[in-house]
Amino acid sequence: MKVTFIGGGSLRLLPILRGIFAEVPGFFRGGEIRLMDLAPERAEAVGRMILSCPEYADIGCKVIWTDDLDASLKGTDVLYLTMGARRQPDSAQAVFIGSRHGYFSSDNLSVNGAFLALRLGRTIFDIARRLEKLSPSALMLIFANPVAVYSHLVNTHTRIRALGICGGYNNHRYDLTRLCGRDAFDPNWNVVAAGVNHLSFILRGEKDGRDLFTEILPRRLADGWTPPEIRHSDGNVRDNIRNALLILHRMYRRYGTLIFSTEFDGLAHVFPDTMLDWQRKNAGDESLFDPAACGRAWRGKVRRDFANFMAASKEPGTVDWNAGNAFFGKTVSDVTVPIFRALGGYGKARIVATRPNRGAVRGFGDDMPLEYTMDIDGAEIRPVDDQFLPPPFFGLAASLSEFQRLVSEAIAARSPELFADALDAYPVHRFGRERGKFFREMFDLFSDIDPEMLSAKKYFNT
Repeated sequence: MKVTFIGGGSLRLLPILRGIFAEVPGFFRGGEIRLMDLAPERAEAVGRMILSCPEYADIGCKVIWTDDLDASLKGTDVLYLTMGARRQPDSAQAVFIGSRHGYFSSDNLSVNGAFLALRLGRTIFDIARRLEKLSPSALMLIFANPVAVYSHLVNTHTRIRALGICGGYNNHRYDLTRLCGRDAFDPNWNVVAAGVNHLSFILRGEKDGRDLFTEILPRRLADGWTPPEIRHSDGNVRDNIRNALLILHRMYRRYGTLIFSTEFDGLAHVFPDTMLDWQRKNAGDESLFDPAACGRAWRGKVRRDFANFMAASKEPGTVDWNAGNAFFGKTVSDVTVPIFRALGGYGKARIVATRPNRGAVRGFGDDMPLEYTMDIDGAEIRPVDDQFLPPPFFGLAASLSEFQRLVSEAIAARSPELFADALDAYPVHRFGRERGKFFREMFDLFSDIDPEMLSAKKYFNT
């Protein structure tokens, strides 16, 4: 297999590739790993670390780093896209703006996510159009948020097949285990989920032959349930996990269902007051916020992380490959591992990912971007049967899907009017006067986006 990684200098790639080498060693054998990045020195550092990691010795594939996009796309089987539109101080400022007007802010299922899509969307669209010419049968895996917007854009407006994949794929394997009293990751949960990315719902599931909703949860989540002790070195992380578990318990007791992944921007659409209080508490006092200092600190950390990684790539013999370092470690639980196992013909994989509906989930139009459960078997990708949205969440999911679909259509058509329609479709404080003030502040914050799209601000001036 030949796999191209756009954003090939990303520090998240080495652990994932080590996991693929360990779990599916035959996938890359005789093939190529192509690391494409506009900062080729970063891609080179990732490439040299791949060549030096202990798992590579049994793989026998070429590793190439380049800043030539067309050369990296030609003849590729899979295109993995990991790029980011977030930066500071914009991300922090978006949180403050959202909190003032009653909106949760994130890089995905939010108004801020829609603006971030304008930063990166045309680039992804252009890459997909070039891929059409150079490798039309390639599968595109999109990790960048908002994945629903980008996967809809590629699948609907090009001939390229694309899946929006999410790091939250494995969250339920922590969440369900913790709800059952154990602070651990358990890979043996088998669930079917559908909805929109970051707000999908577990429809059914089992573990060790026992049904999730009729046997396991009724016994575990009775009155008086409390979260298990969370073992994590960061107190904020411990508190966030505990609070998310309490919300999941509350959701199950009220609605008899659970969301698939405890992403906070998803929870904010079901429990808005709780999540807005959390956002305001974690953001701190806006009057004390220094945007310039925040930007410097963020850029400094990015520079340090890459400098340390590049220095290690020049002396790989000094790396402790067993230490579990975030940049040098090995990740076997990433969603890419089962995808590559299935694509390589090493067994069918069941995943939850995002693409246009096309009949997968009952009641939704074919072109609506949804996250749902699908089986991958070689080149074939098939949704599993009997997927739906549990009551009372159908209308909410439909509105969020329509919002993301319109953002995709606005990017494809480069239409400010469609982008304004997308913002009006967002199902929080719809059509209220305060909403226009919020949107105008967001346009001012994102003054760097395409001037044509910035002109959509005019629709909210009254």
